[in-house]
Amino acid sequence: MSSYKWSDLVDINSKTRSYTSRLACIAHIDVNAFFAQVEQIRCNYGRDDPVVCVQWSSIIAISYAARKYGITRMDSIQNALKKSDKIIPIHTAVFRKGEDFWQYHDGYGIWNEDSSKHITPEQFKVSLDPYRRESRKILKLVHEYCDLVEKASVDEVFVDLGRLCFYALLFDESISGFGSLRDQFRNGNYELDDYLPPVPLDLSLEYSGLVYGADIDPQSTEVTFKDWDDVIFCLASQKTQEIRDQIEAVLGYTTSCGISRTKTLSKIGSNFKKPAAQTIIRNSMIEDFLDYEGVELTSFWSLGGTTGKEVSQLLSVPQEFPLRYVRDSWPISCEELRQYMKKRLSDMNSSGVTFQTVDEAQISSLADKIFKLVRGDLKTAVNSKPMIKSMMSNKNLRGDSCKHFSDCMAWLEVFSGELNGRIHEMEQEHGMHFVPKTLTVSTRSKTFERHSRSAPMTFNGSHLHSKDILELGTRLIKDLDLKFGQADWYYPLTNVNMSLSNFEIVEAGRSIIDIFGRQAQVTKTDDGIVPDGTTGKASSISPSRASRAVDVINSHFECEPCGKTFENEEAFREHSDYHYALQLEQSYNGAKEDSTSLSYGERRLLFSSTKRAASVATATSKRRKDNISRSSKKGNMDIYKFFSR
Repeated sequence: MSSYKWSDLVDINSKTRSYTSRLACIAHIDVNAFFAQVEQIRCNYGRDDPVVCVQWSSIIAISYAARKYGITRMDSIQNALKKSDKIIPIHTAVFRKGEDFWQYHDGYGIWNEDSSKHITPEQFKVSLDPYRRESRKILKLVHEYCDLVEKASVDEVFVDLGRLCFYALLFDESISGFGSLRDQFRNGNYELDDYLPPVPLDLSLEYSGLVYGADIDPQSTEVTFKDWDDVIFCLASQKTQEIRDQIEAVLGYTTSCGISRTKTLSKIGSNFKKPAAQTIIRNSMIEDFLDYEGVELTSFWSLGGTTGKEVSQLLSVPQEFPLRYVRDSWPISCEELRQYMKKRLSDMNSSGVTFQTVDEAQISSLADKIFKLVRGDLKTAVNSKPMIKSMMSNKNLRGDSCKHFSDCMAWLEVFSGELNGRIHEMEQEHGMHFVPKTLTVSTRSKTFERHSRSAPMTFNGSHLHSKDILELGTRLIKDLDLKFGQADWYYPLTNVNMSLSNFEIVEAGRSIIDIFGRQAQVTKTDDGIVPDGTTGKASSISPSRASRAVDVINSHFECEPCGKTFENEEAFREHSDYHYALQLEQSYNGAKEDSTSLSYGERRLLFSSTKRAASVATATSKRRKDNISRSSKKGNMDIYKFFSR
């Protein structure tokens, strides 16, 4: 009998519960030397060409062909070319100071003997837009196979394979050997708390990739299936191989992949063997993998850098088998680990040892995380929804490259173009509207003092444009210049940046009123539907007169501009969108003489006296008819509502 239950199997078919199942299966797919591959393909180089991607004089990505010459990320491009003149340097795309668009300057770079072809940080800003664009293509391909995909960074994704494996196991007729299990499932001859039947002995399945700790040969794909988790991982490896093959065939990129029951393990697994390989970490081999492959606390996603080093110091973990040490020292529960960490932190602080990132407030969550990480059991969901909180365009400045307000303006031009482009890219990627509510401009003086200004975003139309960002940014940077610009400690600036925050993320296809803020709320009472006394939260981009106050009488929704009534809110909102579209059209092409959206004063300003009279007569006649129509429908109307119109 299996050690897994039917509930474990059924749960992997759930979007919300899949990652919590004991049969959970998650993959991490990482593009090898991504930036270098992008430039290699863009410039029509082959995989054997030693391409390196350069930013100023630093190497930021090294193709595997270039690594054969001993090139590392620590090398400058000048040192790399000394190691081998076969190296092919390609500089990233850049924004030029004062321009809101990026472009490539192929053949240009600090290594060029012609100084006029140098790309300097004083006059340029690196653009990562080409890599984001390729990242979107990869993400789109992965989404064609799976509906639970999380973009971890520009070159890596997590994929929850539970639903794919569930279908392959129980419904895919091209996969044989599971007839008995399928019959039992289809006929409902099971209870969720029942254990699954034993795995068939005559399965003809084969893993695709390296199965860590294989019984016969570490490189073998012929591994015994001890339980249903092994079967799930095998099916998953076939799916990820298919996805990776498609990425390579369509886009040309090679990838590495890790497959396990958690995101953290899979990320480490994808880095285990590179390039163009995948590693499967079965549940029975998790602790062996963690102990014998040089995995440390700092190896884990979210524990890298200072935090991981400080936790290692706090726990006094040895260099050899550090994770086993933690498991063996605190084997029962995370509570004993929590108490130890709390006391140890207090003792070390008392003796004068201070930590940058670890404090008493974090001990509880850190102890729980570490207790699970060292056992390969930290379960987190694959989150396919964008969780953007803020977006920044930043420039570290050198020398006198920003010594005046006009220099600030030139960099704001760059920032506005970059931020606007990134928002539009996200909208294409996710099929949603991203509406920033706050803009912040920040500067760092020559004495390294930070100053900033923020303001709510306001712009016209249904989409954000770079000029909207630039206009508000200009006002904020001007405010900073007026206050600090005359001080001898302010210019030249050492950093300037612009950020957008407080994003409202709205599903595509929703009503414009939903996006820009409804101007009348409706409350359901015992006596029917009545207008709420308070308005909803006003959006900073509400469309002016697009949707005027709505009278809700006898459970009807009424449009004041044209007098039409609607039985439900959805129809009313769609009709309101029509008025908003008319207003947008008029803002671009001008209002017509008989437009009912114009006030009498606006009509006097826009039209000549001859045309005005006819226009007013037409509009007045139409409104009289509308008033008569409304009066006949409403009967005895409240006099306050009559005059409030």
